[in-house]
Amino acid sequence: MLCLVVLEWTQLSQNLPTYGGAVYTRWGRTSCPAKASLIYKGEMAGPDVHSSGGGSNYQCLPEDPRYGHTATGMYSSLRAVNYWLHYNKNVFGKDLHTHSAPCAVCEAEQRVTQLMIPGQTRCPTSEWNVEFVGLLMSEYEHAESNTQDFSHSTHRSAMQYICVDDNAESVRGPTGGGGAFLHLVRAGCDVATKDALSNCPPYRSDKSALSCVVCSK
Repeated sequence: MLCLVVLEWTQLSQNLPTYGGAVYTRWGRTSCPAKASLIYKGEMAGPDVHSSGGGSNYQCLPEDPRYGHTATGMYSSLRAVNYWLHYNKNVFGKDLHTHSAPCAVCEAEQRVTQLMIPGQTRCPTSEWNVEFVGLLMSEYEHAESNTQDFSHSTHRSAMQYICVDDNAESVRGPTGGGGAFLHLVRAGCDVATKDALSNCPPYRSDKSALSCVVCSK
């Protein structure tokens, strides 16, 4: 009898559906890695960087929006997010400067968690799976005294740091700028400042752009 119960449970468990999966956004791409399934793809969006207020996180807008209400009067707006790579036009192997960035929302099946690690290209241990490797990017860090690039002198929106895929694509471009932007990120290791990172080296503030990796487990 015990053997029969075990056999029946084994057969039943093989037919049970598999639930769960770690969900993440693959910034800069319209597809998911080979071992992940695509939930939806779209275009990156963010606030107008020349205005204060609005959100502080990038959004992945689907290609097929559906509306339930109307908006009149005062409202917040989402703009296209463009790569700003004026001095690093070939960092992705192709010129994406001022091109609009895409995004894909992916599910790593049979994984229960995911994390993005800045400054790394590998996952912590063999128990973790590399979803994708990329470059850490965010909005321009504006200082009132910085007049080196006039086009960014009025940027006021602070945005999150995200991992943009190493093999980034575009959905439109070049646009000529405007909207929100994606800039490369470097470590703050200037010894002349009091707020420099404490572990410099191994971090350095030369021309090295910070990498990133998205891992699942």
